[in-house]
Amino acid sequence: MKDLFDRWQQKYSFKAFIKDGIVDIEKYEKPHILFVLRDMNCSVPNDLCENLRTYGSGSKTWCNVGRWTKALLDVEDYPYDMSPQKRIEQMRRVAVMNIKKEGGYARADGKALVSYAKEQKDMIWEQIRRCDPDIIICCGQGMKDAPSNAVILEKEIFEIGAKWNKVPSCSFSRDWYYFYTEINGKQVPVVSFCHPQVTNLCGRRGHEALFKPLYKDLQLIGKKLIKERE
Repeated sequence: MKDLFDRWQQKYSFKAFIKDGIVDIEKYEKPHILFVLRDMNCSVPNDLCENLRTYGSGSKTWCNVGRWTKALLDVEDYPYDMSPQKRIEQMRRVAVMNIKKEGGYARADGKALVSYAKEQKDMIWEQIRRCDPDIIICCGQGMKDAPSNAVILEKEIFEIGAKWNKVPSCSFSRDWYYFYTEINGKQVPVVSFCHPQVTNLCGRRGHEALFKPLYKDLQLIGKKLIKERE
């Protein structure tokens, strides 16, 4: 990604450019999973992939993304242990990227996020192609001032009028929506999922009531959208 990031920083004015993408090219596991988030809570330039490779980063975000990686790639029960070493092991298997490369705050500015996507769509699209995903998990539902991450990708980056499909949740009274887009000559599902720091979904909170059911839902999504296509 170095040449892409060099061009990106030369074209736009960044105070805190955040590098991301394939966490560890040597351990990037098939099927390729790309997690798409909004922006990173950081006020200085940073390399997210290096942080994930070395420290597993921190916060509930990466604990849950680590668990979700296992849900999609492994047939195992819910992993309670997401210590730094466990996070490092999981995060090295995937790619992660933020729509907005400028470091932000704890809560994303929805209007700025959409504006950024429109302005820098060509480079965002190029980074997605380089990650060569087999499935994209968009971590972030709609906000009051912005649509979901998946809708931003559909409308602003891919610029397609996608047909949306759904996977009924096996745990909550809701569906998980997804669409297909062509990336590097293959049809790739783009799933609209919740943010990994979600604290309340359909009135459920905590590990037993919230995180374990989300894990089961991602296992179901993986079985439907990945396993049956291998």
